[in-house]
Amino acid sequence: MELKHLAIRELVKESEDAPARITDRGGVIPTTEPIANQLFETLNSAFSRRSSLTHGSFNHENEEGYPFISAFESFVNAECNEQSFVELTEKSMSQLAVAINNPSAHTAYGGYVLFAMYASDRYEYMLIALVRDKAGIGFDNDLHPTEVMEINLDQLHQGARINLTTYRKKQDSYLSFIGSKEKGEITHYFSTAFGCTDVTPSRKSTGELIRAARDFCNQNNMSDRKEEVVEDVVSYLSKQRTEKESANLNDIENLFDAYIPPEQAETAAGTFGTFANKGPYNVSQEFQPHTSTINRFAKLKVKADNWSLDFNKRSLGDLNGSKDIEFDEDNGRIIINRLPSKVINQLREALEQED
Repeated sequence: MELKHLAIRELVKESEDAPARITDRGGVIPTTEPIANQLFETLNSAFSRRSSLTHGSFNHENEEGYPFISAFESFVNAECNEQSFVELTEKSMSQLAVAINNPSAHTAYGGYVLFAMYASDRYEYMLIALVRDKAGIGFDNDLHPTEVMEINLDQLHQGARINLTTYRKKQDSYLSFIGSKEKGEITHYFSTAFGCTDVTPSRKSTGELIRAARDFCNQNNMSDRKEEVVEDVVSYLSKQRTEKESANLNDIENLFDAYIPPEQAETAAGTFGTFANKGPYNVSQEFQPHTSTINRFAKLKVKADNWSLDFNKRSLGDLNGSKDIEFDEDNGRIIINRLPSKVINQLREALEQED
């Protein structure tokens, strides 16, 4: 990844009833400093680890009500230099102060707002996150323990990431947000400040993608390969989740095109992305795969009074099939084929101990 611009500002809100204010502290941090890249990498990693993201786009129907939108468009359409970056951070801070002063965010507190513009693979991003202090322990000159305050970069209280590349191509879902709990309430003043009113949780995008995959197969003479396709989609989502990368409909569309029968290629190839992005599925163009939702489709755990089985769904099949685990519904049995030698030895030892 290439870090292009980095800035840090401070937003103070000392109590629920106190108004938010922007301090004069902070500003642009030279990206040539090693600590700048270390800070960014930690921040980006913390954002990427979050699976409960919401995704959406700007509310262009009410740009006057959300001044950040026009400021962002000016930034993207002009040369993205340090001056324009600073101007955008100033506008962002103003809108964050307005949003956090809204009664709906009365439980939220301020902190340090970090702005980073960077390039990763074929995409360009803007990452904005709010972090706070945490107490730590250090030593003074006489090696006496003393309390020190450090920035807790691992815990993001609010965050937003904008895919500039996707935005320039006028694709949907170029915005990703995380919210935080403040006294039991979920606050999303970041999405309010940046004019995003049409958001889709990553849990919903992950689940609806699987549903769209099955429906697409049914509608395009691919029913016989439906489970195989779904298995590949789930594997792709699992891989992206493991590598802390977003899932992208373009990638999944390429996966589908490999399965489309030749006679359907002219009408069906290159259409899955649009199919899944529109209603009734409304899958975000780009989203963070949701771990527990993936596991629900990828894994199966069955349990009786004195035993349990936990396995990948792709291992399960009907009786006399080719799967490792066969379900014999008529006789109420599960047959496990091709046991590894290690498992066979464990079972033999267990039986010998009983003797």
